[in-house]
Amino acid sequence: FAHESARRVSLELGLSNGGQIHNWIRKYKEDGYNVINHKKGRPTHEEQRQADRGASKADKRPKTEELKTYCRERVCKKIERLSLPKNQKPTAREIATTVTQLRQELHVTVKFVLDTINANPDLPHLSRSNYYYTLTKDDKNLKNEKVMKRIKEIFEEHRHRYGYRRITAQLHREGMGVNHKRVKRLMVKMHLYAITIRRRFKYSSYKGTIGKIKSNLIKRHFAAIIPDRHWYSDITEFHLNGEKLYLSPVMDGCSQEIVAYTLSRHPVL
Repeated sequence: FAHESARRVSLELGLSNGGQIHNWIRKYKEDGYNVINHKKGRPTHEEQRQADRGASKADKRPKTEELKTYCRERVCKKIERLSLPKNQKPTAREIATTVTQLRQELHVTVKFVLDTINANPDLPHLSRSNYYYTLTKDDKNLKNEKVMKRIKEIFEEHRHRYGYRRITAQLHREGMGVNHKRVKRLMVKMHLYAITIRRRFKYSSYKGTIGKIKSNLIKRHFAAIIPDRHWYSDITEFHLNGEKLYLSPVMDGCSQEIVAYTLSRHPVL
């Protein structure tokens, strides 16, 4: 073939086209003598399926140790972020969704991602069977999208002061028959927590009766026939702009008029 043209060889072999000689030469340079063993015709569906399965596994399997280390770091970092809001343990559906995203991003198998997660004691574990069960199971919160949207609107309208009880009452007023347990579960899922306001209790320094009380030897009569015969006084405490004021009036026992008064910031004599 080195001294004869491809057209002449094709005529001697009875080939319809001289380009087939060039194709044989190209395949011989690429594959060597294996070109003779090539099967003619299209591969069957089973052969094509096995070839695609082998190619996909070869593509999804990390080829070097450095690539494996990089993929493991990415997996651990993404799973750790699921526990960041409120330091809560992520649900199985959240972990399964993240595993699916990692499969598509890193082009690795489910076994590689799950083995990496389960090998780390600090990460939430998920078995292979639970992973596939969670993906096939219908999310019961999908039918609550309208309720969840309204709960979030009420929560924002009242500036994060409404808890699940008051939100449930508001939903009932709007004609939505929702149980308070359902509202609480949906609020926890959306990480909606009401602001807790601690009630301030009034301070009282009274400790009960201490010691002996002297008997009242003087009979007190809070009335008088003649003016300026009996005067009475007392102290009243007022709260004004965060401060305490003490008023001490002097009242006449006959006319019930205020003869004089004293206003002070301290209850002194």
